[in-house]
Amino acid sequence: MKKQVLVAAFAAVVFAIVSGTVLYAQGTSSGPSGPQALQAGQPSGTSEHFGGSYHHKRSLEGLMKKLGITDDQKKQIRSLYVSFRDRTRKARTDLMALKDEKKTMLLSGKIDQQKLAQIDDQMVKIKGDLLKERFKLKRDRLALLTPEQLDRVADFMAQKSFRAKMKKMHGWKMRSFHG
Repeated sequence: MKKQVLVAAFAAVVFAIVSGTVLYAQGTSSGPSGPQALQAGQPSGTSEHFGGSYHHKRSLEGLMKKLGITDDQKKQIRSLYVSFRDRTRKARTDLMALKDEKKTMLLSGKIDQQKLAQIDDQMVKIKGDLLKERFKLKRDRLALLTPEQLDRVADFMAQKSFRAKMKKMHGWKMRSFHG
């Protein structure tokens, strides 16, 4: 049992390090990728590709086709996202610095509970600010959609909700309902 926990913890640490390195390297390039890009549904680098990994690029491109997103809308969405990244750059940098400070303290073995509590409070505040900005970005993106596109979004959300409920109730995937 202990061995499984150690293996899982080691895998999580390796994943976090690799993900952080990739995200940091991509953060210095022309756009985001990975979970941040997927979450924000925004462009990464080229104008044709959205999202971070190959899988997400394909699924987001498919979604954009299904929604009928125009080239003009893509440009407006990209502009919103660039603005979002600029507005949140300092907060994201501060959050990374706090995480690094906390990690350093924990790894050193010299844990100052008061300082740790201060770091946690600062992290909560920054994450709250980032979440507000992310919600604003989502509202702004929705404002760019036509009524027909909004109807399609509502349909996709209803299908996703239905599949999630069925999976939770029955413990199986409804492959026939995947679009």
